[in-house]
Order: sequence, then C-alpha cells, then structure tokens
Amino acid sequence: MAPVLILPPALCLSPYGSALHEKPSNLINSSTTQLSSQQQNKMFRRSNTNLTTMRLNSEENIPLSGTTNKQTITENKHKSSSKTQSSSSPGNLRQRSIAWTKNNIITPALSSAHLRRTFSQQNDKPPNTFEEILNTTHRTEREVKASLSKLRRMVLIEGLPEENLPKLAPSVQHLIRPTSLRSKIWKHFLGVYHVSANEYVHLIKKGKSCVYDKVRNDTFRTLATDKKFLERVNEEMLIRVLNALAWKMKSFSTCGNQPITYVQGMNVLAAPFLFTMSEIDAFFSFATFIQTCCPLYVTPTLQGVHCGLKLLDQCLQILDPKLFNYLKSKNLTAEIYALSSVLTLCACTPPLEQVLKLWDFLFAYGVHLNILCVIAQLILIRDQLLEAQSPMKLLRTMPELNAKSVISLTVQLVQQIPDKLYDLLVRHPFDSSVENALKKKNQFT
Repeated sequence: MAPVLILPPALCLSPYGSALHEKPSNLINSSTTQLSSQQQNKMFRRSNTNLTTMRLNSEENIPLSGTTNKQTITENKHKSSSKTQSSSSPGNLRQRSIAWTKNNIITPALSSAHLRRTFSQQNDKPPNTFEEILNTTHRTEREVKASLSKLRRMVLIEGLPEENLPKLAPSVQHLIRPTSLRSKIWKHFLGVYHVSANEYVHLIKKGKSCVYDKVRNDTFRTLATDKKFLERVNEEMLIRVLNALAWKMKSFSTCGNQPITYVQGMNVLAAPFLFTMSEIDAFFSFATFIQTCCPLYVTPTLQGVHCGLKLLDQCLQILDPKLFNYLKSKNLTAEIYALSSVLTLCACTPPLEQVLKLWDFLFAYGVHLNILCVIAQLILIRDQLLEAQSPMKLLRTMPELNAKSVISLTVQLVQQIPDKLYDLLVRHPFDSSVENALKKKNQFT
C-alpha cells in the first residue's frame, strides 16, 4: 500500500486547519486575497495532537493526492511570499476568513456541466474520480491541499456515488466492515490519518465511565426505526464508542475551559460514523469531529448549540422576514423548534441515506453551514408553515430530508448573510467568544 503523507499538527489539513481557506479559484473568479498559512492556522487550526501521535493501525490508511495545475502553483507561490509579511490585524483577518468561507461555496447559478467543462479545459484532461485521487501517493503539503480542494468540489458538484453496503449479522457487525468510499472521504476531510487499536482497547478496558448510565439510557433508541441502520450497527457498538469517548475526553476542555462530556444527542451524532465506518475508525473520527469541529456543542451547557439557535433566528430574520415574523407571532423561536436539528446536524431527520449526503457537504465546507441547512428546510415548507394555524405541528416532525434540495438552497442563502454575522456563524461551534458577541442587540438588521 502506498504511504500516506505524515504531517505535524501545525500543518493539519482538515477543513478546520489551513485548508479551510482554500478557494476553488480554478472554477470561479475570486478577488479575495489568500491568507498566509500562518494566519490560516491561527484562525482555524484546532488541536489534533493526540491523533497524530498514535500508532498507524487502520484498515483505511489510504493515501490522498492529486495533480496540481498552474493556477494552484501560482496560489502557493503567493502564499509563500505572504508568509514574509507582517500578520494582519484581528479585524482584517476575520473579514478575510469570512470571504473564504462564502466564496468557497460554488454558486448554483453555474451548472455542473459548465463547471466540469471549465475544469477540463484548465487541466487539459477530465477530473479524476474519487478513488483515483485517494489512491495516489502524496509527498508534499501542496499536493494534499490541491487534492482536498478537488475532493470538496467533486462532493458539491457530483456527490459521492451510491454504494450498496452489505447486510451484516449482529454477531459480526463489529468485526467485519467493508471499507466504503464515504469513510475514506470523511477521514480525510476530518484529518484522521492515524488510529490506534491499542488505545481504543485500553479505553474500553477501563470499564464504565461516570456517564455510562446516561449513555445506556439513550443508545437503545438511537435511530430505532431505521432498519438499515439496525442491520449494520448494534447497541453494544454505540455503548463502547460513547463510553470510550467519555474516558478520552476526560482531560480535554474547550478554548473557554469548559469540559467536554456526554450529552443527550451525542448518540445520534455517533450513529452515522458507525454506519459508515469500522468501529475503530468511527471512534477516532467521531473523537476528532467533536474535538475540532464542534467542541462547544457537547459542553454541559450546550453553549455552541444555543449560540447556533440564536444565529438561526438572526439569519432567518434576514433571509425571510415574513416567515420569521410569523413564527415569532406564534411564540416560536429556534430554541423551541430547531434544538434537535442543530445539536445533531440534522441526523435526527430521516432518512439516514440523505443525512450521509448532507454530512458529505458539511464535512467538506464546514459544519457551521448546518444552521443554514435547517433554514433551507424551513423555506422548503414555507407555504405550509405560513398557512398553518399551529406551525409547531409541522415543525415537531420535519419532512423527510432531501439533501440535494437542501444543499442547493443553502449555497444560495450563504451569499445573503452579512459578513459580520457570517463570521459568528463560522466560529460558533468552537469559539466561546461568540456568546458575548450575540448579546449585542440588532447588530445585523
């Protein structure tokens, strides 16, 4: 097997490392200035030390690479020269980070066919398939960044191909798990290049954690009506992963020194990982996801979730004032109708197959976009909500998720969010200072 590129934590290439600012400049025109690697890491790099020091012991250590065109080389030369410049002020840095995350989402006004033709013309050959990118050995950071950027565009434009995962008997569900393309893609987006079976076994052997009883109270009802999920994931697997995670997170805290612990809803967050991956890979991917993407979502006070709900109200007020005011007249705020959707990144809304496609998009471009995905779901049933005397009846059980429609609408909505508000949206899952910023009244309307 070709070797995977080993990088130190300072060069973490997950979406919450420097690659979060990578623009698809060979597909759309962008005048936004590229951030230097030092500035990018300062804004979005999260701690990944524990995972990068583990033994290389994974069934899915697939190398990730791709070719780079002249445009990519030009961008990297620009980044190298920018390293010699002095750091920008915090205000400018925030504005530039906002510009990346908004411009990195490809507008749906450009058709997939047009985007593919543009890409083909600029590279003089058709785009690689997912497997071709994943199976190419990488030797430089530049090659990895180029491939991650290409993977993001392919996820948005084409989506991952359908995979027929086999039904597994309960007795072997935790032993046999064919490697899926989605598991490889998620691990690369999250920056999970190393796992350790020894560490996972050690955590399991510690026995019951202090939250074991809470875990057992939730696991038996996790996606209990989804037959495909129950065919691939049993309750014991969920208990092991969540209990081991509690031990692993015991010494980890957020940037606001809040402890990360088990909270109700984490069982639903863990479910897609176990459905998609082997148990060991699911554990380390889930742990990385919690630590780097949304640590404030699993604090005792659910700080990140409540900030996300406030942001949802503010975004909806801007995007659809009529719908916002009607829901408000019924005393319905996001705190009442959207708590589960925000906490679980819409994993509580069936079917699971559509949730996985939505998560492909969120892992590629940032989990903060889930807030806009929830708003997109509201807008898709806007007429029914405005006509309903009791809209909460509709909101209590959201319609079945259609990932393609939600994603298509989300990439339109993101362009309409003011920069200051979007900055808070980007940072709310992991930056505790967002809570104080949201206390200022009417700053975005």
